[in-house]
Amino acid sequence: MAEYTSTFAGFQRAMEWSLTGPPAESKHMVDTVCTPGFYQVMNGARVGYDEYLKGIEMWRGKVSEYKPVVEQFLRDGDQLAARMTGTIKVDGTETAFESFLFAKIDKESGKMEHLIERSVWGPVGGESEHGTKLKEEFPS
Repeated sequence: MAEYTSTFAGFQRAMEWSLTGPPAESKHMVDTVCTPGFYQVMNGARVGYDEYLKGIEMWRGKVSEYKPVVEQFLRDGDQLAARMTGTIKVDGTETAFESFLFAKIDKESGKMEHLIERSVWGPVGGESEHGTKLKEEFPS
């Protein structure tokens, strides 16, 4: 829905909603903000709609606290760009993250067709330990 991709406040709500709530409600969230042909590229690794949905379900089952903060947001036609920071608590461990997000938005529905994300994360107050290399940089 366009309400989640057309404004700074709407995108903030979408990001908060993404990893909070019961895993059983993940499909409703994904279907509300993504087209059926949606795909995500996270740090160079591409996943389609089904795998993305499974990932959201899995994370919702593990996350006890999620505090994303959309720092910058730009929407121009069918393009969206955002920078997000925040913390996430999984299995009692709090982690800080920073993400740069680039999405193509379906003009009719306002839903994301794809999301390209570059993220780094690590201990709160420390250096990023994960996501510091893209998938293509790792040896096969």
